[in-house]
Amino acid sequence: MKEVRKKSVDSAVNQMIVKAYRQQVDLAWDRAEAMQPQCGFGRLAICCTDCFEGPCRVNPFAAEAQRTTCGRDQAALVGSYFIKKTADGAAALVKLAAQFGGEVDKSTWQAVVASDDTMFTAGYDCRLEELGQATIAALAVIAKAKESVYGRTQPDVSAVNMGVLSGEGANIVLHGHVSPQVVRALVIAATASSVPVQVAAICGSEISGALNIPVLTNYDSQETPLLTGAVDLLVVGDQCVMPAFVALAAKLAVPVIAAADIAQAGEAVAAAVEAFKRRKGKKADIPAAKEELYAGYTAGNSAALFDSLAKAYNRGALRGLVYLGGCGNMANTQDTQLVKIAAGLIDSGYVIVTAGCVGTALAKAGMCQPDYPGAAGMKSALGANVPPVLYLGSCHDAGEFAAIAKAVSAGGMPVAAVLPELAHNKTLATAVGFASLGITTFIGMGEICLPAGLLGGRIRSLAEFQELPQALAEVAAAK
Repeated sequence: MKEVRKKSVDSAVNQMIVKAYRQQVDLAWDRAEAMQPQCGFGRLAICCTDCFEGPCRVNPFAAEAQRTTCGRDQAALVGSYFIKKTADGAAALVKLAAQFGGEVDKSTWQAVVASDDTMFTAGYDCRLEELGQATIAALAVIAKAKESVYGRTQPDVSAVNMGVLSGEGANIVLHGHVSPQVVRALVIAATASSVPVQVAAICGSEISGALNIPVLTNYDSQETPLLTGAVDLLVVGDQCVMPAFVALAAKLAVPVIAAADIAQAGEAVAAAVEAFKRRKGKKADIPAAKEELYAGYTAGNSAALFDSLAKAYNRGALRGLVYLGGCGNMANTQDTQLVKIAAGLIDSGYVIVTAGCVGTALAKAGMCQPDYPGAAGMKSALGANVPPVLYLGSCHDAGEFAAIAKAVSAGGMPVAAVLPELAHNKTLATAVGFASLGITTFIGMGEICLPAGLLGGRIRSLAEFQELPQALAEVAAAK
């Protein structure tokens, strides 16, 4: 904890890390450090617990290739690991689609409930194709379910970072994937409250809905907003909520309600107001950091924009369109690599589409604003009020990239997806979903050596390339 800057580049997060240290509160970084050294076989995905003959592992440095009890070699272990992680992520998104009130067809359910218990390596591509298509189908159902509740999205302006918390009213914080029905009801009830109530979110934003909900921070730093002393109620949904987050809320006496248990939104808002009244007079430690966030661009509401981007590419003003997503990973300084990659892409003439935690990182860096300084060379192609990074919303809104990619590809513009840092299986499933649509997708999985030729080579490891522009040049050359 001596060198705080190594944890995150976000000044607001660093401010709360210092506070946590002084108050002897363990955060995710402390727990990650306490886990060292982590299992080297596990980090390489070359251990297996599929059956009770194990656990087995193979030595990647052995003079002769080792095999598990059943006969799997290193490539087979990694391939099986990749399939299982993808299947789990696809299932999580299908479950979420159903929880949001969407209608998931039988074939999609069947694809994700199928057991991946084969001990043979053949057929990876067929299974990945099936899981990728199920993921895209689930994301489409989620988008439709949200539109049925929120109405059609329009580009809008929100805000990001902990400075969005109110010092003069109650703050309700959403975390995890909360259903649109609950989000809408909470916002309506908050608007009707006699005491000002701010509704904000962690990880992603419901800006994709038309509710203009600001974003506080991303996954790794989810505990830090609690240390501001300004959070009056947590509403938590499924996925992405650390147990430690809820435990810290209990320690700090912050009320927590499961989104699924909210019958009357007005009662939840009233609980937040009562919590605010109890802490009134106590100084809150709210970081000042806050950035504007332009978001809500879709293929439907911004058809003219994407047509103009394709035309700009054809006249040489742009080099392509790239989805930059994923989670962030504690093995790296928070946001550093993601912001660096995005800055390099923008400087090279690429327009970025983003969502989820990576989107939050880029928004905190000011990249989701039309006046982002690094995009000066792209202004003629983007227009006056369009940022170089188009923010979609939560990671479950990533399916909109499929429609955007189709729109610009029709105009001849090359597209690719890049997910440099993964933390959760559903973002891996999303990457496989993009690849199943024919989009070349680059993923960063640490030290894991991926099997060659996944989905016909449309899934590539970032570790294969010294520089991302080299990888994207291959995509453009193959167009």
